Amino acid sequence: MHVLLVEDNPGVLGATTVLLKSEGYRVSTATNLEEAVQATRDNPDLCLVITDYHLSDGNTGRQVICALRELRGPTFRAIVISGDTSSAVQAFDGDPYLCWLSKPTRASLLLNVLQNFTPSTAQPVS
Repeated sequence: MHVLLVEDNPGVLGATTVLLKSEGYRVSTATNLEEAVQATRDNPDLCLVITDYHLSDGNTGRQVICALRELRGPTFRAIVISGDTSSAVQAFDGDPYLCWLSKPTRASLLLNVLQNFTPSTAQPVS
């Protein structure tokens, strides 16, 4: 499975990329909205995006997901990882193609979600 990882923290981006690749995932990376859009255009086989919610370029994971869904359609799957559990969560309430993971996220939980995440099973996970 080919996933797009959008993360602006170099340490988290690197560690998560290594984790995903070690489990057999093909990983493309981006650090901001513009790079995420370009990576999605360049990789028609992307199945899913994993994004941080707050990005240093001032954009949010919601904006990333909306932009990618403009390119791939409204059912493009997304996993959001964030420490923000307030209004950000409510912005995605009811989206069956999205899963929310709270920071800090254990590697085993992220991998479990990736292995089992289908539109019919998407729900927020703490």
